[in-house]
Amino acid sequence: MGTASMFGTHTFDVEVDSDWMTADLYVTFSNHSDEGLIELESVVMMQTGQNITNQVNQDYFFDLIEEYLSNADYHYSDHGD
Repeated sequence: MGTASMFGTHTFDVEVDSDWMTADLYVTFSNHSDEGLIELESVVMMQTGQNITNQVNQDYFFDLIEEYLSNADYHYSDHGD
């Protein structure tokens, strides 16, 4: 899952659509390498800064995080090559 450089706290932006709106969001998560744990920290609306983490389908955002991690670029320093 991802590379060593993906461990720690990260934020990425995403546009999501629903039947009644489109929203640009910041998704912040922590990837704890030693525990194998990914933690959703926050989902925040870019335009307003409103934290909507408790109002969203968190499974959907965990899928987005997994996709983000799977697209991580490989860098030789990640594995000591």
